[in-house]
Amino acid sequence: MSFSETNLTLNYLKQIMRLNKFLARSGIASRRKCDTLIETGKVVINGKVNRDFSFQVSPDDVVVCDGHTLDSMPPRRVYLLNKLKGYISTSEDPQGRKKVIDLIPVDERLFTIGRLDRDTTGAIVVTNDGELANVLMHPKNQIERIYIAATKIDIPRERHHLLSKGIHLDDGSISKGDLTRLEKRGGLIYWKVILKRGRKHEVKRIFVALDSKVIHLHRQSFAGFHVDNLAPGKFRLLKKHEVKKLEQGK
Repeated sequence: MSFSETNLTLNYLKQIMRLNKFLARSGIASRRKCDTLIETGKVVINGKVNRDFSFQVSPDDVVVCDGHTLDSMPPRRVYLLNKLKGYISTSEDPQGRKKVIDLIPVDERLFTIGRLDRDTTGAIVVTNDGELANVLMHPKNQIERIYIAATKIDIPRERHHLLSKGIHLDDGSISKGDLTRLEKRGGLIYWKVILKRGRKHEVKRIFVALDSKVIHLHRQSFAGFHVDNLAPGKFRLLKKHEVKKLEQGK
């Protein structure tokens, strides 16, 4: 086999992937939702219903999911966005509230990697690759998140180290990270919080456990990507080497 023929073979093999991964990578839905679509017989391959999650899809296969033909795999795009206050992080909302993905004007399905509360601002990563979003959101990946929190109630110096040892939250879970008091300004105390998991309302619950309360919360960075140079509501497309860094960070 010639060098060019070998390259063609390798390129073809790289395009073969498991059915549920293929659907998620195509931007149909999250991996979990794709599994449901397969299980309920919503996926047809080459004219036949296919319920085999491990089926290997090749470039020659004709895949129809929930009535939509997937002609080709869209190029993967990953965005870093500086979230505005008042936007929610879910991909769908029956209440019609403003969504993070609405800030990126593209015609493809988008997923947020991790979530931020509606009243929290800052760094959030958005992608059209449902598989990537699913992998990076898993707690085992320990992706670093840096927050700047503002409170009115101070925390005694001797309690600042408690987060590094582990703080019990209201549901019995333990949260670990780093807490640093930055400054007091304008009647508020500012803190830097570094975490590596994405529990719901985690930062706010940490401060409650320390007998304080968050007034403002901003995520300064996610997986090492800062939004210091991004205006609120603005985004940028990550470059290939940055996406690779994000994947390696998992």
